[in-house]
Amino acid sequence: MRYIVAKFGGWANASADRVKKAADLFESNPKRKIKVNSAIGKVEGLPKVTDLLIEGSEKALSEGKFPDDIFEKIQLNHYAVFEPLGLSKNKIDETLDILRKYIARKDELSPDHYRALVVGAGEEMFSRLDAIYMKEIRKLDAQYVDPREIGHILSGHPLDGKITEEAYENLAKLNDCKGIVVYPGFFAADEKGLPMLYSRGGTDKTAADISAAINAEIYENWKDVDGILSADPRIVDHPEMMDEVTYKEIRELSYISFNVLHQEAMLPVMKANIPINLKNLLKPDSKGTMIVNERRIKPDRPVIGIAHKENMCFAIVEKILMNEEIGFAEWLLSLFEEHQINIEQITTGIDSMSVIIPQKQFEQKTIHLGVMEGVRNKIDLDDFAAYVKKTLNADSFIIKKNKAVVCVVGEGMRKSIGLTARVAKVLADNDINMEIIDQGPSERNIIIGVDCSKDPDAGKKAVNVIYNEFFK
Repeated sequence: MRYIVAKFGGWANASADRVKKAADLFESNPKRKIKVNSAIGKVEGLPKVTDLLIEGSEKALSEGKFPDDIFEKIQLNHYAVFEPLGLSKNKIDETLDILRKYIARKDELSPDHYRALVVGAGEEMFSRLDAIYMKEIRKLDAQYVDPREIGHILSGHPLDGKITEEAYENLAKLNDCKGIVVYPGFFAADEKGLPMLYSRGGTDKTAADISAAINAEIYENWKDVDGILSADPRIVDHPEMMDEVTYKEIRELSYISFNVLHQEAMLPVMKANIPINLKNLLKPDSKGTMIVNERRIKPDRPVIGIAHKENMCFAIVEKILMNEEIGFAEWLLSLFEEHQINIEQITTGIDSMSVIIPQKQFEQKTIHLGVMEGVRNKIDLDDFAAYVKKTLNADSFIIKKNKAVVCVVGEGMRKSIGLTARVAKVLADNDINMEIIDQGPSERNIIIGVDCSKDPDAGKKAVNVIYNEFFK
């Protein structure tokens, strides 16, 4: 039998009622085999448990002591969720003693391994208590499985671990476990047994890796939404819900603004041809959205989704005979990398190249390494432009602000003749000027750049008129 892996994030684990609903799902369907949990999310009046653990571990390392008030808030989070489910404070405190033991290991471990141990405790504490609730209160055949004991091995940086082939072989043993497996996401260990974490959002990765390892029938991801909409409901009134979308389509949309799942989490299930079912925990009988490798294309619906981003910059470099310079594009991109600037898109001509960048990339920003953070100072646009122009010996390099980018996506676009013309015409008919238009080599997406300096809502208007063209 092929089983179902079900993942529950911080929102789903932040109230007693939602935890109960999750247990109901396992009681109603014996094919649901593995429950992968995040730490408790935002309980009313309290910060998220993972945020508290990060703050506490940093203070323990810098000041020598994990603050009592932070531990108490973590305690209150768990009381708020599990006391209404029938677990006593004593039982909860027994499980939270795990965190006390981890906190005490500060001098045994390197700072990053210590961070990994303490920060990953949120998933462990919740999952241990969840298993107790399911077994002792709900009388379900459930057991907690520890990633370290089954051999969930990660390699690399302690706060940004990558799964190993050996781990996949070990995780396959979960198929043979008796009853329901309650499994914590996010944390694991290296081959020496030292604490390791996936990067932030790693519970999605954990569930995807387990799904691939056991060859799951479906990977369910339970959220607070009905599924994936074809456009942003804040821009388009009542956009359609996607019944099905391919992995490649959702990656194109996520590249711009659709934040559905951790991007890396889709890769193992995509390769294993395992569908992801995104569903609403509050409406468990609704179909949700299936993310699949292949779907049926409706000839009259070549477009499946429209995404957009505002506050973008277009950085345009011009240089005669640019095309004759081997490695010019790599050289240009290396200057952005040097300044820790992420780019969204590149379009090219024979003597010109345009790079699309979120405007916020030039502001002071947080730099992430796994779950840890640093700060990069604000970058002056004029200084950066002058530096790039001089370094590349370019004829010109200018940065234009107040732009929007619209991304039109659909597998059916490849077989739809004149689709780009339809997009251009509907924008022209509505007096929206395109500064950039580019179709990806896969032919499943079109990127449009729109100027918002005179009309701040030009990007939103573009989304609406394109949506009406293809969906209404």
